[in-house]
Amino acid sequence: MRTPGKVMGHSAGELEAGRCHTGMSSVVRNRYFYSMLLEWPDMAQDQAFHRGNVQRHNAEMHGFGTICGLRVEKTHCHEQVRIKKGVAVDCLGREIRVEADVLLELHDAVQQALERRRKRPKKDPEPAPHDRHHDDDDDDDDDRHCKDPVDVYVLLCYRELDERPVQAVGGPETCCKPACEMSRTRHGWCLEVALEPPHVPPRIQNIIEDLYQCEREKLGEWLCHWITEPCWQCAPDACGQDHKCVGLARVRVVPGGAVEAIDNCCVRPLVLPTVLIAALAEYAVTKTGREE
Repeated sequence: MRTPGKVMGHSAGELEAGRCHTGMSSVVRNRYFYSMLLEWPDMAQDQAFHRGNVQRHNAEMHGFGTICGLRVEKTHCHEQVRIKKGVAVDCLGREIRVEADVLLELHDAVQQALERRRKRPKKDPEPAPHDRHHDDDDDDDDDRHCKDPVDVYVLLCYRELDERPVQAVGGPETCCKPACEMSRTRHGWCLEVALEPPHVPPRIQNIIEDLYQCEREKLGEWLCHWITEPCWQCAPDACGQDHKCVGLARVRVVPGGAVEAIDNCCVRPLVLPTVLIAALAEYAVTKTGREE
């Protein structure tokens, strides 16, 4: 049996004083035994352990981004796009599952983009003679700017919703008064239209550029240094406020009109399934063999 105050053969004081080369992580799981009284913190700890393992595996082993689907497409309506069903993972490793196609209105974001463009300081115009048509020219410029296309970005975020209220026996924190508690949490998602592309950790954003600059003979050394540096997931607020890291597309739309173009690749991080990685590896080996 384990002795109280001992951790893996060492006391807590020894660990804190650094007199032994062991350590403990923040991951904790329940240790059940006969006649153990289970309370809600025990069940919550059990869920936190298993959910944490899955999320850490997703984030640290696979990264974040689209796993499958979620293509953004045009529709027949103005200022509107369709997001196809699919699956993604955010930078905390949480699965985002969109189980049906979704229509997304862009009008509000387009109006915000126009307002921001109007507030930008205008460049000093070239000197021109003052005549009665000068004010009319300014109005024409404003009208032209209002009709110029604007770029907005479609983002996908993870959300949760508590549901199924049930009668609960009050605990010590409620002075034993009965209460109503939500008994289930449903995993969900939220689509947002932003004026700026999603924030991506610099270490992830620059990985392709670093690879191109790396000499072929030093690729193994570069990989070793990249892996042994601090994990990008450990940085505070690694992927921006509210973890809006899963970008789907950049959409160019005419205010009040049709969607001109959709770029599904420029802001979309990808999580490659193992079957695709295996196919790419087989292709690389086959191509190398043919070249030799």
